[in-house]
Amino acid sequence: MANTSPGASSSTYTYINTKLTAETETTVVPSIITQSDQIAIYFTDDLEEFVRITHIDLVKAFQIPDDYSHETRDIINMLHEDVAHMLRDGLITGIHLLLSDNVLDPGTDAFYVRYHVRYIIDNPDNAFTPPPPGKRFGGLVAPPPKVWHDSRFALLIDWSSSSKDRRHMVRRPDYCFDWLPHEERFDATNEVCYREGSLAVDSAQLVGRFEHAAREHQKGLY
Repeated sequence: MANTSPGASSSTYTYINTKLTAETETTVVPSIITQSDQIAIYFTDDLEEFVRITHIDLVKAFQIPDDYSHETRDIINMLHEDVAHMLRDGLITGIHLLLSDNVLDPGTDAFYVRYHVRYIIDNPDNAFTPPPPGKRFGGLVAPPPKVWHDSRFALLIDWSSSSKDRRHMVRRPDYCFDWLPHEERFDATNEVCYREGSLAVDSAQLVGRFEHAAREHQKGLY
């Protein structure tokens, strides 16, 4: 399924890594900061703040094996590498961070969404030509207080319409993780956008970020 995004009991693709070995090492120190790198940094800076606030265990969420680094920074660095790589290859158009109830709703057979960050990506120049520095608008993500309690975390991606024949290639050793489709259903019918942000270069927007929360979790928003 291309361009998947959470909606009313929609089917989505969730990121899952498998067979990650200790031989893989990543360090995000690019000698040339491309547009794809800037977008990946924008996302992973948000992800780092999200993890700091919510205390989400990325080791558990991504099933990191015991024989590999369990440092949050190392995992985020690897995600940066893979997101930048997929952007350079023109494979993805969006990313989603989700917090949902951790039990399926029996009426919809879906996980009810509490908090949702949607990144809409416009990456026209994925070459290695260094672009001007990007500017962040809207600060870092700011989830509602306590929305993460007893929640279920998911990281979803939207595939580009042209990536259908190449998705099976998004795995090790070319990537840090194996990005495999895993179908799940999320019910986001009650979410409302309460905050926006973006990444822009020379007034051209590269990423639009939209934070949503279910109505019952919007009390006490930052």
